[in-house]
Amino acid sequence: MSRSIIIATGFDPVYLRIVEHLTRRELSAGRVPTILLATGASAITVDSFHRGTLKLFGLQYPGHDLEGRLTALGAQVARVDDFVPPGGSARLSADNEALLDIAIEGALITYFRTDKPRRSRPTVARTARNLASLGRNVHHALSSILVADESIELVYVPNGRFPHQKMAQVAAVEHGIDVLHYEKGVSPDSAYLQPYAPQERFASQAAVEPLLSHLSDEEVEAIADEWLAQRSPSHTSTNEFSTLWSQHLPPHLADLESAGETIVGFFTSSQDEFEFLGPEWKIHDWESQFTAFDAIMTKLESQGYRAYLRVHPNLATKSHDCFLRERAGVRWLAERHPDLEVIWHDDTTNTYSLLEVSDAVVVWYSTVGLEASARGLPVWTAAASRYGQVADIKEVLSTSDMKAGVVEPWEVDPKGAKRFVTYLVLRDEKLDPATEQWLPWDAARPPVGARLAGILVAGGAPSSKEAIRSIVDNYRQRKTRSNLLHLRVGRARKRRA
Repeated sequence: MSRSIIIATGFDPVYLRIVEHLTRRELSAGRVPTILLATGASAITVDSFHRGTLKLFGLQYPGHDLEGRLTALGAQVARVDDFVPPGGSARLSADNEALLDIAIEGALITYFRTDKPRRSRPTVARTARNLASLGRNVHHALSSILVADESIELVYVPNGRFPHQKMAQVAAVEHGIDVLHYEKGVSPDSAYLQPYAPQERFASQAAVEPLLSHLSDEEVEAIADEWLAQRSPSHTSTNEFSTLWSQHLPPHLADLESAGETIVGFFTSSQDEFEFLGPEWKIHDWESQFTAFDAIMTKLESQGYRAYLRVHPNLATKSHDCFLRERAGVRWLAERHPDLEVIWHDDTTNTYSLLEVSDAVVVWYSTVGLEASARGLPVWTAAASRYGQVADIKEVLSTSDMKAGVVEPWEVDPKGAKRFVTYLVLRDEKLDPATEQWLPWDAARPPVGARLAGILVAGGAPSSKEAIRSIVDNYRQRKTRSNLLHLRVGRARKRRA
């Protein structure tokens, strides 16, 4: 009988539901799945809720019954810890160690919320060591299983970006086994499931036309327009920031629009998010998004454009040192362009109202560029984008691009952007309706203990101390008025639930 492996790296209820879906999927295909748990000695928290706090309130953690539930379906369960060699850590080839180190740096950037994680900090250094050990052990465990069992045909790997995920992918490929990557889907009842990782921008864009080949242009446009409408501000918006936005424009921008001025919007991104996703993402020559924006802004201002800068709302979530660097970059840019309208991260100005008055848009990586292109606006990206080969946008990756006349307006065809949007909507797989929620309580009305336990692992932080630090940073990096608005919106969401 043929078999498969499903790598599971945590106890987040959504991922547990996806693992159950994959288990049912494999059994339906006639393969016996083994759930390989990379959770016992993980370098970071594997939970969405602090177990000690849950226990104090008499609550179980999500996934406490994982083995029983999945073996009852017909799966088997194994643990990476059972394969750890004497000495506590396996070895990798030099090439794989290099891949592992890139993945470790990317993980540290995410876990510590900074573009420059300092490994001189004991907590960061310890997390880096543990990530390295876990990555090596996952590679060793999966390799050992694949050598011992020739009936294995398929390995499911979550995402593929973090060290233990990346090393699982590497091990499967080395043994000639097919890999499917899984991730949370666009909707709560779907899962990303593809032979390429979500962050593989070339593979993602190459998959657009095959996926949409059966659709007419009218069908593509209808699906894309519905997705775009769902991003607009409302209580059900799929844009996580939109419930905090108002409809007003800054008075200066409103005046510019009334005067018929040509307006260009610049949208910052989290620079750290893409720094360690591989060489296909590092194709720009700019020192930072601010130096890129300075050059492009100067060029567009010489053509008569009036500029505004929209600072990404998630700036408040960064570590304080990263926040200060980003804020300094914004202020440096504003000093060089005295007429620049800066709309800060905690301003309630609606991004979609900004697009309505914009004649062009410049982004670093941001999805706003995709949405703007779908609206027919000229879009320049100063770094690699995940949609640039499909959408009708232009890349300005260096000063040489500036000289080549790339920064000139053109008549945009929005069809490419809408095709990529439709691909994003359709690429996910619907979860098996037989799968159950993995929360041991009502998600709409979590008990006090669950709420406290969630705070202590906020944002997937590597420790409770870092989780609390992230919450404190969130509040101190926004104005008081913005914090009050967040609290008010949060209470309103609970009442609706």
